[in-house]
Amino acid sequence: MNRMAVHQSVVHPLDPVDLVELLPSTGWDSIGLHVGAVEEVEQWWSGGAGERHLARLIDLLLETRVSVLDVGRVQLDGPLPRDDVHAFHGRVLDLGARFGAQFVTARFGAPGWPAGRSLAERVDVFGQLAEQARPFRLRPLLAPVPVTRPDLVADAVSVVAPSRGGLVLDVQVSDTSPAEVEAAVDSVLEHLGYIRLSARQVAASGELAAGLLATLPPHVPVAIGGDDSLGLVVADHRPRLVALHEVVDRMLEHPRARARRLSAT
Repeated sequence: MNRMAVHQSVVHPLDPVDLVELLPSTGWDSIGLHVGAVEEVEQWWSGGAGERHLARLIDLLLETRVSVLDVGRVQLDGPLPRDDVHAFHGRVLDLGARFGAQFVTARFGAPGWPAGRSLAERVDVFGQLAEQARPFRLRPLLAPVPVTRPDLVADAVSVVAPSRGGLVLDVQVSDTSPAEVEAAVDSVLEHLGYIRLSARQVAASGELAAGLLATLPPHVPVAIGGDDSLGLVVADHRPRLVALHEVVDRMLEHPRARARRLSAT
């Protein structure tokens, strides 16, 4: 079974502690957290590792068996100084390790990055992140990369491959076919971190998206994220998350499994 994660942006302004308390009864087993480069979350992490919020979240993750898929994000705007205390990306790596996250996401965000920089420069700065993330047992991922843009996918692979990093494939639910997803996944499988879906698109698609991810290998996680960090679930969190889980689960269902399920009912 594919690991299925809800990014905190889907339920913003619900804080991570409340999200982890809620998640076990919804079918989702993992979360994604923004701990850097997003102003809305600074209230939770600006106090550093001694914050009671941080200690409570770690305890709750252990109690509920909810895992952290990824922490984000690191802005690759230039050279990354090796400084775990004062450097902004160092805090992201530190918190990711404390949460037991698998991935740290990154992107080229400043004007001129990556368009104004050579491939060698981008390989170098991403490699700096990969080297610094290694002691924290985090794998850096370039995110998000649209699955319908083979040119951008190939470019992202060129950036991350030398340092054994990875990427996040962003799947547009309404504009992508199962064949396109399968082809893109096959082309980057060695470098694929996880699949990202827009929660709003998932909610709008319903049964129309069934089977979209049917051939996704079971070890590849799937995460839903908010499009604007303003949240999709603003009330009745549990029923809404349960409904989103059901739609994503149908996306992952192979046609033969679907036929077996329908015949049994």
